[in-house]
Amino acid sequence: MPNNLLFDFGAVLIPIDAKLSYKAFEALGAKVELEKQEELFHKVERGQLDSRAFLSALQPFFFRKNIFKKDLAAAWNALCYEPIPSENIALLKSLRKKGYKLYLLSNTNELHLQKIKANSGRFDYAQFLKQFDGIYFSHEVGHRKPEPAFYKQVLKKEKLKADDCFFIDDREENIEAAEKLGIKSWHFDPAKDKLSDILKKVK
Repeated sequence: MPNNLLFDFGAVLIPIDAKLSYKAFEALGAKVELEKQEELFHKVERGQLDSRAFLSALQPFFFRKNIFKKDLAAAWNALCYEPIPSENIALLKSLRKKGYKLYLLSNTNELHLQKIKANSGRFDYAQFLKQFDGIYFSHEVGHRKPEPAFYKQVLKKEKLKADDCFFIDDREENIEAAEKLGIKSWHFDPAKDKLSDILKKVK
């Protein structure tokens, strides 16, 4: 049975809704081309663009000129609409007490993390991070899931064996990439699955 639990963040440990960001962008006068800028979003997730450069790069995809960066940031962060659920922090604590090692693997960026911290409060956010033996944010790692290099870096740095790891993520492509490396996984569906069932899945 795997002893190392690897968690995705958004949609697994905290609710997110990307549609809220697109609606907020539309309210600012976004052009339809913005929806096609996936690689731009990936660059900020890999840390290839810092927050200021990213917000500047968004500007050409709006009809209005010179939108305040704080308004662009607020729209980008709209998907982070709730604090980290207290029951998930409690679950992580209970898993640690049972002897599991916990790791956080997230495609994210500095702006989203600042928003999550603000929503959750400094104390709860610190308590949440404290539960993990290793934290890997894509913008700090330089890779994003499902890139194999992301998982390989975690395994190497933490000296973990793939078959002693269990990975939870809501995106099928991320699950498939992990399983190709020999990592057991749970394709988590936030609409119907309960994270509290995790020990029923770890086998």
